[in-house]
Amino acid sequence: MRATKYPSDVTDEQWALIRDLIPVYPGGRPRTTNLRDVVDAVFYVLRTGCQWRYLPKDFPPKSTVWRYFDEWRHNGTLDTIHDTLRKKVRTQEKPYSPRTTASVDSQSVDTTSGGEQRGRDNAKNVDGRKRHIVVDSMGLLLAVLVTAADVDDARAAAELFGRLDGQPMGKVGRMFADGKYHNYALYTWVEKNARWELVIVRRPEGKKGWVKLPLRWTVERTFAWLGRCRRLSKDREKSVLSSEAFVKLAMIHLMLNRLEPKETDAEFQYRTAS
Repeated sequence: MRATKYPSDVTDEQWALIRDLIPVYPGGRPRTTNLRDVVDAVFYVLRTGCQWRYLPKDFPPKSTVWRYFDEWRHNGTLDTIHDTLRKKVRTQEKPYSPRTTASVDSQSVDTTSGGEQRGRDNAKNVDGRKRHIVVDSMGLLLAVLVTAADVDDARAAAELFGRLDGQPMGKVGRMFADGKYHNYALYTWVEKNARWELVIVRRPEGKKGWVKLPLRWTVERTFAWLGRCRRLSKDREKSVLSSEAFVKLAMIHLMLNRLEPKETDAEFQYRTAS
């Protein structure tokens, strides 16, 4: 174990929640790398936004950390950890309360140089990518899709909604969205492929500036949670697979701190939208 500790490190209690969810493959040479140090290194990159090669020297080598991160984003480990923690958070905070609503929205972010799927969102004056997410009524992530920023929200929604297969959507009856999702082709897709209704929540006519829209603000709050991670202040990844992986990692880190809060952090609590 490392002697130096960082605020992004997992505690013993948090590590116990995810340790057994990380696959260990039999055979080969005995592992010399401490997987907890690898997890701490990935969370360090997530929270600080540093480049891989700038990882502090007390972490495992950059190439080792990257290799594990690359393996976990491809083999479903991040999905397994995320979905397991999400179930624990729901059970702890809303026992016996199934999801009945969900919300969808997108966020356009600038990208750094290079990488796949980049475009311009003229409405937001952003050159980069879009993060499309679906969240439940608690703001917990159900699906994420990253595209070029010039991709229309309604066009991307069908692929995003397709990623809800296998997610706990059995009791969901309504999916809330804003006016960007008013699209008849999307309505047809939802009618044919989904068991829930797409509900468009529009801004009141004549209103200017920020307006609290009923229920839909939960997805905006999730984007605010993601914004605490400096790695997500811009899209710094070359591939959209990495972009989506860091969104999941941000939610994993959030849920770990909700399930097993650190003594140095303020207790997590929901704030009522004003």
